[in-house]
Amino acid sequence: MTNDELEFENIVKSNERLIYYHIKNLHIKDPNGEYFAEGLEALWKAYHTYNPSIGKFSTYLSWKIRNALIDRIRQDIQRLKKEDLYIQHQKSEDRYLKEDVIEDHYFWKEIQSLLTSNQWKWVYYFIILDKSVEEIALREGVKKDAVKNWGRHARKNLRAKYRKTTTH
Repeated sequence: MTNDELEFENIVKSNERLIYYHIKNLHIKDPNGEYFAEGLEALWKAYHTYNPSIGKFSTYLSWKIRNALIDRIRQDIQRLKKEDLYIQHQKSEDRYLKEDVIEDHYFWKEIQSLLTSNQWKWVYYFIILDKSVEEIALREGVKKDAVKNWGRHARKNLRAKYRKTTTH
């Protein structure tokens, strides 16, 4: 072991309690030791970036550990938010994919065959699932006017088709 490694090992031993102090003070539950590892990394960085002209090493070290733990908390919160959004999105996708609302599959397949994919989306979401134009636009990533246009063309196509069949 080099002198540098021995010195750092001594610093770890003497400041291990400081990491635990900040974990406890920030009310962090750390069953897997991830936050403690984050504190050790902060200690390592502080050891290598310390400039004596800034102030005492202990103050600098405490500041680095606390800020590293707070940054980790923020990262974990952001990750959890993204995971929650993903789960919510998956649940809504599952809800949209369920076709148990459609009872007469033959009828709806015939309707679908008369329409473009966007017009069918309008029929499916607006008529069958009773979604608003705003919800459909948000789900499909388009403007409300586009969804309204799908509906306008779908109604026009369906009227034209069923006028022909009822007059003959």
